[in-house]
Amino acid sequence: MLGASWNVSIAYTPVTNEDYAKFLKATGRKAPKDWDNGAMPAGKGRHPVVNVSYDDASAYCQWLSLQDRKAVYRLPTEEEWEFAAGHMPKDADFNCGERNGTSPVDAHAATSGACGAIDMWGNCWEWTISTDAEGQYIIKGGSWDSERDDCRSEKSDVVRSGGQGYANVGFRVVRTDLI
Repeated sequence: MLGASWNVSIAYTPVTNEDYAKFLKATGRKAPKDWDNGAMPAGKGRHPVVNVSYDDASAYCQWLSLQDRKAVYRLPTEEEWEFAAGHMPKDADFNCGERNGTSPVDAHAATSGACGAIDMWGNCWEWTISTDAEGQYIIKGGSWDSERDDCRSEKSDVVRSGGQGYANVGFRVVRTDLI
């Protein structure tokens, strides 16, 4: 939970390939480019979905909102993401700079963020709704191909164009309960 007065919570994990496949089936949207003929990569259902653009991630949030009439879903702001993650523990265990791709979102469940969410650091960068001065979207958390220091919560200078997907960028959602 990001704060009781905000009535906002952040997802326990990034959106997985399994989660995203349900969205694709329901909406008919195009699958990420790493999916072979639109099929989820074999054995990677619990891995974070990557190769989705900012627009794809936003569309997923809109779809979730339509499914749950009691809440609105969206991407986190940079500040919300940092608040949820807290400071990365020195002994944090996560997927960065050591593997050749993503790992299951719960592979390093012993390391959790300040809010209790897992997979906050490494594995895949995560889209936020925050932008820099040039209008590019700020991504947070580092990824499987990042140096460990680049996975720090406070790192704020990594941005991507929202119009395309990247092999090392996924997303997690924020839920705001309707009152």
